[in-house]
Amino acid sequence: MNTTGEAQRVEVEIVLQGGLRHVSVVPSTSPILHDLYVALAQGNNPQQPPFVVQFPLDGGRVACSFLSSSLISLQTKPPVLIQVQNSQVAGAALAAIAPVEKDHVLIADFLTPGENQALLEYVLENERNFETSAVVETDEDKKKRRNHRRSKVLFQIKTSKWLNVFQSRLKLYLPHIQSILNIAPFRLGNFEIQLTASNDGDYFKAHADHSPEAERLATRKITYVYYLSREPVPFTGGGLLLYRHWPDPSSYQNVKSVTTVTPRNNCLVAFASNRWHELDLVRCPSGKFADSRFTVNGWLHPAKPAA
Repeated sequence: MNTTGEAQRVEVEIVLQGGLRHVSVVPSTSPILHDLYVALAQGNNPQQPPFVVQFPLDGGRVACSFLSSSLISLQTKPPVLIQVQNSQVAGAALAAIAPVEKDHVLIADFLTPGENQALLEYVLENERNFETSAVVETDEDKKKRRNHRRSKVLFQIKTSKWLNVFQSRLKLYLPHIQSILNIAPFRLGNFEIQLTASNDGDYFKAHADHSPEAERLATRKITYVYYLSREPVPFTGGGLLLYRHWPDPSSYQNVKSVTTVTPRNNCLVAFASNRWHELDLVRCPSGKFADSRFTVNGWLHPAKPAA
């Protein structure tokens, strides 16, 4: 068993009622493992209603959905050690490999290795199509927040195959993300996506992605950021700073109220769009575009109610 805290590949076999079996390989930090162990611990407890579990197959291209009460057994190779913190609580909080943060959700190995490499090739092929980034804000905000962001953005990713790849994969994880972030379940509506390149000296000062004053931002519920880079990582900095409260730029007091997420290739982080956050300064000594901190980032909106 790997005890270093680094993610490893885990072969998971589930057995459902009726003898149906499925096998998949997921990273040890995957939220799917957490959901499976919670389902197994909860069983058919009448005090806890069953929930839907979505088990990825074929590298995440297919999902098997079933009620948690249908799970009979779970086998992992290598073993995944868990600790039941309170056996009297149905759906007991389980610590499977890594703790789950309530202010964000981390999903390691979000894409397959082949997809990750193909996406990097797509980025490099489109270097000339990146444009200077801007901020969507009200006229009043523009007066207050000059020089708020520096990076380059590729918007045409929304017309590529990657739109469908990210949309379908995030639909698979959406119930888990909503549960961890304590966001009321919603059906996915508008799906925003863009590709950002951050090089030496780039940054994005503290901001929130949701704003009731700006029409485009008013219905954003969940922000996602997928990290992509060469390996070994050719830059430093570029961490995602998540604030529990509005940050006072004059003091940044109470450092404990800040969570830092380190950019790791092929890892996706999701958090509530109304949370204040910041891209820390990026340092890239080579200055080469290919050595940038790349992200596929965007926002999930609820579907509009039927008329």
